[in-house]
Amino acid sequence: MKESNLPLVSIILATYNRAHILGRAIDSVLRQTYPNFELIIIDDGSTDNTSSVLQKYSDPRIRIFKHEFNMGVTAAKNSGLRQIRGDWFSTFDSDDEMLPDAISSMMDIPLNVDKTITSVTCNCYLANSNEFSGKGLDCDSYIKANEIMPLTSGDFWGMNKTSLLNGETFNDRLNGIESTLWYKINERAKTYYLHKALNIIHLEGADRVSIKRTSLSKKNIHYANLVNEKLYLQITKKYKPIEYCNLCKVGMIVMRANKNKKIAALYYELLKDCKKSPMIRIAGLNLPSWVFRFYLYLNPSIR
Repeated sequence: MKESNLPLVSIILATYNRAHILGRAIDSVLRQTYPNFELIIIDDGSTDNTSSVLQKYSDPRIRIFKHEFNMGVTAAKNSGLRQIRGDWFSTFDSDDEMLPDAISSMMDIPLNVDKTITSVTCNCYLANSNEFSGKGLDCDSYIKANEIMPLTSGDFWGMNKTSLLNGETFNDRLNGIESTLWYKINERAKTYYLHKALNIIHLEGADRVSIKRTSLSKKNIHYANLVNEKLYLQITKKYKPIEYCNLCKVGMIVMRANKNKKIAALYYELLKDCKKSPMIRIAGLNLPSWVFRFYLYLNPSIR
C-alpha cells in the first residue's frame, strides 16, 4: 500500500525533565518502518535542557507543544490528545523505546488481517532482563481487554482508532488514574492482541516513577471526582474486587476526614453493595497504614 493511502498514526509523547533520555525515545519513533505518522511532543514545563534537545529535531512529522509550567502527566497527555490528526493514536512514554517495526506490525492487523479491528495491543520487553513485561497472554488472539484483567499483569502497549475516544480525555482531577478513559475505550473497541514485544521499557532512570506526598486536600479532590466515574467503578468491582473495596474504603475515609459526609455516604453505599463477596471481605487487609490511622480517628462516626 502506498504511503499516501496508509492511515495516519498519531504518537503522543509527554515529557518532563528527561532531557538525558528523551532523544532515545524520539529517535526510536523516527526510525519506524511505517512512514505515515506524526509525533506529538508535549513538554510539560521542563526546567532542564529539554528545549535544547528538542531544538535539534527538524523532522516535519514532529509537532512540539510546551506547557508554561508543570501540569502533570495526565494534563500533558490531554494536550496531546487534543492535537491528534491521525486515524489511529498511541501514547508513548518518554523513557521507553519503540522497536523499528512497532507501528507497522500493529497496523498490519487492521490493514491486512481484520479490517474491523479498532484496537491493537502488544507486549513489551524489560530492558534490564529482556523478558516480556506483560504476563498472562501467550499467543495472538482476539481479546476483551477489560475482561482479561484478572488473568494478566504487567505492562502492555498498543494503539487505538481515534474514533474510540468519542471526544473524551483523561480526567485530570484524578491523581494517577488513567484507566477511567482506557476502560471506556476498551468497552468500545474490538481488540486484537499481538504476542510480540514491540516496545522496550527502560527502568534505569530514577525519574520513571515520581513519588510525591499527596495532601489531604488533593486526596479530597481525587475521591470527590472518582465517585462519578461509574464505568471505572463498575469494571474495577467486577474484575478487581479487592482493589475496588480498598478504593471505596479510602474514599469513604478521606471524604469523612474532609467533612464531606454526602460523598462519604456514597462510598459507604458502594461498599454495602458487595459485602457478600469473600474476596471483598478480606480486602481491608491491603489498606495502607495512613488509612487505618484515619479510621481509628474517625470511628464510630465514619458512617
